[in-house]
Amino acid sequence: MNEYSSIYGYIKINRDYKKSANFIKSIGIDNDYPFINTNMFSLGDYEIPFYYENPIFGFAATYKYFGLELNDWNSLILKIERILRNIDFENAQFHVESSIGDFTLYWESLDKKFYSEEKENDKIIQLTKTEEWYFGFGKRSVFGGYLDETQIFNDYEDLRNLSNLNFKYPIPKNQPRNL
Repeated sequence: MNEYSSIYGYIKINRDYKKSANFIKSIGIDNDYPFINTNMFSLGDYEIPFYYENPIFGFAATYKYFGLELNDWNSLILKIERILRNIDFENAQFHVESSIGDFTLYWESLDKKFYSEEKENDKIIQLTKTEEWYFGFGKRSVFGGYLDETQIFNDYEDLRNLSNLNFKYPIPKNQPRNL
């Protein structure tokens, strides 16, 4: 079994770059696995013309044996959601390449500017609405839909691997939290 996993992705900032960047800088060093440190982010540029529409924060990290235990997934998702809760984001995608499969975690703000009633009932988009955002699996466009409908079948295959770990979303309140 491959012991190496990589996680990379982006957070698309909505309007408040300064608040969002300051929060990322405040994370500092995380000593609880899976680690999410300030230095794992690139904060892009916030001056026009060096970005178009929205600044993007990048993320990249490698881990040893990530994803074999349910707690890995729960901790990673809860850490990302803590960040999203404290920044002004439009959407975020994090790709996980691991020994149990390749996954894409997707979050979208509930901001009415981006939300459409169609998303809730669209079987292709398959997002779970919470009080804070939409969450789902699968590589998506910046508008929330799948890039390619054939991706749906690949995601179902990978999600079966997570269901073997009894993954549930939203993450139950009684889960251990390494935040």
